[in-house]
Formats: sequence, C-alpha cells, structure tokens
Amino acid sequence: MDTIENLRLTLLISLLVLLVAVLWRRLKRKVVAKELPAPIHAELIALQVAYHPLRLRVEVSLPDRQDLGSTLVTADHSPLHEWSKMTLDPGMHTFELLLPVLADGPHYYQLSTATQRTVRVFRLQQ
Repeated sequence: MDTIENLRLTLLISLLVLLVAVLWRRLKRKVVAKELPAPIHAELIALQVAYHPLRLRVEVSLPDRQDLGSTLVTADHSPLHEWSKMTLDPGMHTFELLLPVLADGPHYYQLSTATQRTVRVFRLQQ
C-alpha cells in the first residue's frame, strides 16, 4: 500500500511540474510575441516608370548595408527578367533599371534582400 501512495504522490507532483512548465512556456511565447520589436527591413519608397528609353526609377531606404536583388515577375511570381545584384550602404538611394520590351498593362517589380521580398505593381502605357 505504501508503494501505491508513493507512486500516486510522484505522479501528482510530476503533473503539477508539467502544468507549470507548459503555462510558463505559453506566457513566455505571448510576452515575446508582443514585446519583441519587428526587424528593420529595406523600404521601397517609390517606383516610377520613365519612358524613352523605357526604365524603372526605384527609390529605397536601407537601415544597413545590404545586397539588393531586382526582378521583374509575373502575377504568380515567376521571374521574367532579373537585373544584377547591387550592394548599397545605409540611407536613401535612387537607381534606374532599363526595362526589356514589355506589352502595355500591369507588371510586377520584386525587390529582395537576404531577409525579405517586396513586390509592387506598375503599369505601362506607351
């Protein structure tokens, strides 16, 4: 009889410890999700189409030195045209990308870094 009481007490204590551990983990996850700041990424400020010759004028703001990739993609994010990667220092930057021959209508520009991907739509009207 003494063994059964010891086993019952051990299981009860184990259950309480497990319950406290699960509650602590949930509380910690909830606090971290609310209090952890969002990472700072590159911001695509402006995207403009310039004609004759046909080119995109891109304005970005960078929080730190980053490698930027520029790609022309379809609506389902398949790549159509890719420009060479650029490494830019922190701050505001404006650069132009020559566009390939495209039909009039909406097209999608994708700006990518090591940690993010931003897609914006632009419209050609020639």
